[in-house]
Amino acid sequence: MSQHALQAAVVDSPEHAHRFRELTFHGVRWDLSHLDAFTLKMDLGLDADITVLVLFSCHCFTHGFRWDKRPRALIPAHEIYDDGREQRVLDPQRYELSKRFLRDVVMSLPSRRIVLADERQPNFVTVESVNADGTTSLYAIFFEAQKDKSRKRRMILRIQSAYLLNEGLTKRQTGARRVGFTTLLRATYLGKKIRG
Repeated sequence: MSQHALQAAVVDSPEHAHRFRELTFHGVRWDLSHLDAFTLKMDLGLDADITVLVLFSCHCFTHGFRWDKRPRALIPAHEIYDDGREQRVLDPQRYELSKRFLRDVVMSLPSRRIVLADERQPNFVTVESVNADGTTSLYAIFFEAQKDKSRKRRMILRIQSAYLLNEGLTKRQTGARRVGFTTLLRATYLGKKIRG
């Protein structure tokens, strides 16, 4: 662990609305408890530790209709996920990858270099995933960080989406600046420009 120690404090329900209900996909039970919201305590080099509330989006286990090979009319109703704000298609690959990797990757963010895909909203990190046939795929996790306006010494880390990059990194992603996670959070918390 780096000099900016991470203390994971898994909380029962820091935001009860950020807990997904259990689903069934073609007779298989999907337990989504690994995507329950939780908090981390982080030393950002400020006066006191900062609490980071981690929230996951349904995009971590669903995909948009435009990415489905079937016309929308042919997608069975039991494959459509509705969270009250949007409808998406349940995605077994995203679900399995989220179970295998996502929470661990989030917990290890302090030791990772984050790709700055957008200077105004840093939101990209990758981890390699080895396929069954020995080839390697890139599992990408997109997130945003912001200072919580309603609570002191708290930040919100929203995991926007996580999926395999079928085409690999884009030219822009490959050439993007990288920054330490602690640096990213400290700059965001202080409202400063992020420097790599």
